[in-house]
Amino acid sequence: MAFSSFSWPFRRRGGGGGGGPSKPSASSAAAAAAAAGNEEEELGVTPQLLDFLRTLSPDSFKSSALQLQGNSHTLAISISISSFPLRSGLDRDVRVEAGDLTGWQERHAVLVLSKAKELAKIRYDLCPRHMKDKQFWRIYFLLAKSYTSPYELRAIQKEKVRRMETENGKAKDVTTVEVEMQESKCSRDSQTLPGDEESQDS
Repeated sequence: MAFSSFSWPFRRRGGGGGGGPSKPSASSAAAAAAAAGNEEEELGVTPQLLDFLRTLSPDSFKSSALQLQGNSHTLAISISISSFPLRSGLDRDVRVEAGDLTGWQERHAVLVLSKAKELAKIRYDLCPRHMKDKQFWRIYFLLAKSYTSPYELRAIQKEKVRRMETENGKAKDVTTVEVEMQESKCSRDSQTLPGDEESQDS
């Protein structure tokens, strides 16, 4: 046929036979596993937390929701605590409203849902029929507080240190520029002085 005379433009490149996708090397697989382990540690998704999550049931979340609704004083305190202004990198005010998750909590939630299928099933059963998603995560972080809070505090401390280093770095850059400008001005002044003397001699 006429088709056999045309070359196919989407031909596979590479010398490997078999036509399948190439498999990553053992070293890159080990590096990826180490990075995933570091992320799990940073976000507080530990084996202890996963064991605790296996003990939870939809009824645990429902009873906690009823307790939160019954205790309006505690609810008011949590709302006032979680409605504080944060300073973003662009130096504008950002409000965290009651029920919204912080950046660390969002990353933790995504990772824990992928690791703990039991929690994903509970969330699927409860949201949105019995409670809103915001309420589910609020209850989750209250129930898992003893497992997650040390990791969240560590992340907050790291962020504060990073901000301080950034601010200090900016301050150092400004003083460095000022010192360099003064040095260059002094060197220009010292260079013009001998030239001025020659013009005065003539």
